[in-house]
Amino acid sequence: MRVYLTNLGRYNEGDLVGEWFKLPYTNEELNAVLKRIGIGECREDGSGGVYEEYFITDYENDLGLKVDEYESLSELNEVAKCVDSLNARDLQVLQAVIEMDSPNISDMVEVIENLEKYTLHVDIKTFNDLGHYLIHDAGDFDTYTVETLESYLDYESYGYDQDSNSDGTLTSFGWLECCE
Repeated sequence: MRVYLTNLGRYNEGDLVGEWFKLPYTNEELNAVLKRIGIGECREDGSGGVYEEYFITDYENDLGLKVDEYESLSELNEVAKCVDSLNARDLQVLQAVIEMDSPNISDMVEVIENLEKYTLHVDIKTFNDLGHYLIHDAGDFDTYTVETLESYLDYESYGYDQDSNSDGTLTSFGWLECCE
């Protein structure tokens, strides 16, 4: 995860002074970046004022996470630390949750701490796959009934209907169920 920090005072004066910054960070790294972009320096116009504010003008992450320009750097840092500690499976579940819910940065640590309540079925990628899973594996219908009626079933339509009427959703990563 990276953000582009920009000196707000200089930006308002017509100068784009900023720097890409990698998260998670240490306080020393943050202080060094803030110094390099002029936060804490006196204004050049002689007003005696000091450049104190910065904002995020751009960001990059592989999660699909949206970052606002005035997002809390400390909250972003906590999220980055939590994400760095995830294994590959949990990271994929997190990406599916972000795609499904678009949680705020302030909610992300709690989301990460509760990933166990989700089950990601990576083999279910279409509504047809979802229909097959729900009928054959999840026990939505009696096996005898399924065998009798299988030629009449539209798995894709059933999967589509169940996607909008259940505690899960089909993401680009697979079927994500919330199992609270």
